[in-house]
Amino acid sequence: MTTKTAPKIGTVERLIEEVEEWSGRVHKIRQKMGRVKRESEPYQDLLCELSVELDWLKMKAEVAAEAIDEYHDSLPEDD
Repeated sequence: MTTKTAPKIGTVERLIEEVEEWSGRVHKIRQKMGRVKRESEPYQDLLCELSVELDWLKMKAEVAAEAIDEYHDSLPEDD
């Protein structure tokens, strides 16, 4: 049986930065989508790209949220 150690705050912050980075990727794709005709082939291609990036964003956000919870749980409780 292995014991899981809580992440350091630097690790938590790096995970949050990754979420921000992927959020930026999603934002850039949405901007591109706004410059092409809806339902066009380029729009459909961007929609597929957006789906992939959203899957990554979701995964990274879940990992970051879990790390935040683990970090928070490792802090000494206030009396």
